[in-house]
Amino acid sequence: MGTQTFVLAYASKYYPVRMGATALGWALGFGRLGSMLAPPLLGLIIGAGLAYQWNFYALAVPGFIGAALIGLVPRAPGEKAPMGHASTDGAMRSLPEPI
Repeated sequence: MGTQTFVLAYASKYYPVRMGATALGWALGFGRLGSMLAPPLLGLIIGAGLAYQWNFYALAVPGFIGAALIGLVPRAPGEKAPMGHASTDGAMRSLPEPI
């Protein structure tokens, strides 16, 4: 549920205003799938007699995969690279000389 908040903030910044509601709707829809599937999965893990650490793994692995997939999404067109990062136009900023 906490990760879904980050995805909503990311989608609202990434997509243009005309597509924002659709993007947020899709993000909320997929988030609801996780909300519905997690409790039965965790119940199966506990019912199978596995250690409680497996509950953490069952929640951490999808979170890690989601973070990696969001990292693969390209920047929005026209957005400049953050300060200190290489830009996409090939020009590089030189480092300041040490004092």
